[in-house]
Amino acid sequence: MASSGTEGLNDWRRAATEFAITYSTAAALSLISGAVFIVAFGGDVFVAFGTVLHTSLGTWGGFAQTLNKFCPLLLGSLAVAFGMRGGHFNIGVDGQIYAGAIGMTGTAFALEGLNLPWPIFVPIGMLGGILTGWFWGFIPGILRVRYRVSEIFVTVMLNFIALYLVDFLTNGPWNDPMAGEAISLPIPNASVLPQVMPKSGAHFGFIIALAAAVGLYFLMTRTIIGFEVRAVGDNPRAARFGGINVNRVTLIIMPTCGALAGLAGAIEVSGFHQSLLLGITGSEGAPNYGAMAILIAVIGRNNPLGVTVAAAVFAVLLAGSDSLQRSIGLPGAAVFVFQAIIVLTVLFVEARRNISAK
Repeated sequence: MASSGTEGLNDWRRAATEFAITYSTAAALSLISGAVFIVAFGGDVFVAFGTVLHTSLGTWGGFAQTLNKFCPLLLGSLAVAFGMRGGHFNIGVDGQIYAGAIGMTGTAFALEGLNLPWPIFVPIGMLGGILTGWFWGFIPGILRVRYRVSEIFVTVMLNFIALYLVDFLTNGPWNDPMAGEAISLPIPNASVLPQVMPKSGAHFGFIIALAAAVGLYFLMTRTIIGFEVRAVGDNPRAARFGGINVNRVTLIIMPTCGALAGLAGAIEVSGFHQSLLLGITGSEGAPNYGAMAILIAVIGRNNPLGVTVAAAVFAVLLAGSDSLQRSIGLPGAAVFVFQAIIVLTVLFVEARRNISAK
């Protein structure tokens, strides 16, 4: 038993060492590649990196913005990573975020007249968003199980359905006539998520997101369900021969993915926007959270802890991107070039490591 425990500890240390080497190398190469990119556009490398860090972490307002972006990035990435770890490709994070936002907003409007205190109102509203996201994930899950329809196609199509549903609601029955655009009436004050940093604007959502990451980590590593998910993801045929009900696991994975992304949508409404609106999954002209979630899940190796670190890096890049245009004349979209550089560098380093291992 002691020998087995020592071997397990050694395996963990070996994996941690490989992870640290891979990402330290990737980080160094990313910085070099990013520096070359900045110089090519005539910018000052030190000013650019310093501005991004100062804007995203160097002020209370910037730090609050980083935390607020970290929340949907982390939850959306967990929704992708959990699916991929179980062998399922959840491409519907944007739609699930919209679904969660609809659920939160609808629940808030439905309970508005009850005068509930916020300790009761907020959790109920969050639950409404989680359940709506869960249902949005259940649809591709049941279609996969019953009719063998690929979840990739279903989740992509559900993105459009959720988008147009939000468009209908924000321009129709929930529209705020004073806004003059596609946005709903504000949700009741009692349903607004409390602020962690009231003066800076950081809401409680990032703590919820971190708790979800920790919970998912323990689910994956300490429970029978987590073992079954990993077994199906590694080899579904072997898992089936081993007595695992693959269809049941699928109906756990996909709705859970939807619930995680739905929670992100609920937090965006309750904590940040306080209304339902188009574009809640990302800024105009920029990749949506769903697209970035796939990149973050890949970088984090579908591990909740790795995904958390990667989401934090992306949040810093997003929060600091606007300052690049003012400081060194780079377009705000340059941050997405940095993201692409990071992803490609990590994949390159991992590929080289795998080749060397063989």
